[in-house]
Amino acid sequence: MGEQTAREVRAMRPLFLYGASSQERLDVAQRIHAHSPCSGGAFVVAGLTAVPRALREERLFGTAGNGWLEQARGGTLLLDELDCLCPELQRRFAAFLAHRSQARREETVRVVVASRHDQATLLRHGELEDGLKHWLASLPAAQCLGPERLRAVRALSGDRSGGLAAMFEPVMRSYVRAGLEAGSCNLHGSVVGAVERPLIAMALQHTGGNQLRAASLLGLNRNTLRKRIKELHIAVPRSGSRSGDR
Repeated sequence: MGEQTAREVRAMRPLFLYGASSQERLDVAQRIHAHSPCSGGAFVVAGLTAVPRALREERLFGTAGNGWLEQARGGTLLLDELDCLCPELQRRFAAFLAHRSQARREETVRVVVASRHDQATLLRHGELEDGLKHWLASLPAAQCLGPERLRAVRALSGDRSGGLAAMFEPVMRSYVRAGLEAGSCNLHGSVVGAVERPLIAMALQHTGGNQLRAASLLGLNRNTLRKRIKELHIAVPRSGSRSGDR
C-alpha cells in the first residue's frame, strides 16, 4: 500500500465524538469532513432526536436511496446521540459498520458517531446491542475525540471564540508575569521555544523521525526544521525513519 493510499485510508476511519455541546460536535464534524478525502461528497446529519422514533429506521436506511446513509455515499454521515437508536436499528447500523470497508471508494461513507456521553459511559449504561458495543469498544483512542480534542480541532481551524491562544492564556499569564518580575530580557524567545519544542518533537514522533514529512506537517522548510532541531536540542526518533530523508 502506497503512502498516499495509506494516508487516505487513515483519513476515512470512523470517529467517535463525545462531550461538549451538540453544536460543537456538529462544527467539528463539518471541519473534519471539509479536510478529508471525501470532502467532495455530501455532509449528512442524521438528526435522530429531531425525528419521531417510529420514523428513524426509514430516515436512516431509507427506501429508493433516500435515507441518510444513501445520501452520504462518497461523503460523511454524522450520527449524533448514538444511544437514541433502538435495539433493531443498533443491529442494522452495526452490520453496516462491519461491511462498510468492503464498499468501493466512491460508495464509502465516512462515519462520524457522536454522543453527549463518553465511551465508557455508553458501554456501561447505554444499553447497546452486542454488535454496536463491540464496534465502539474496539475503536482506538486516536479515533475518539473528547471535549479537549474537540476544542483543539476548532482552535486549529481558526475558531476565534476559543482558539489556541485562549487555551494557553491562563498559564501564559503566570509565566510572562514571573518573567517580567525577574527582569527577563528574552521573554519572546523563551515562550516561543517552550511551545515550539514539544510541537516539533510531537511531529517527529508522529513521522517516526522522518524530517521531510515532519517539515511538511509543520509547514516549515526542511532546512529550517533541521536548524530548530539543533537549536532546541530535540532528539530525533530513528526507528521509523527512512534513509535519505534526513
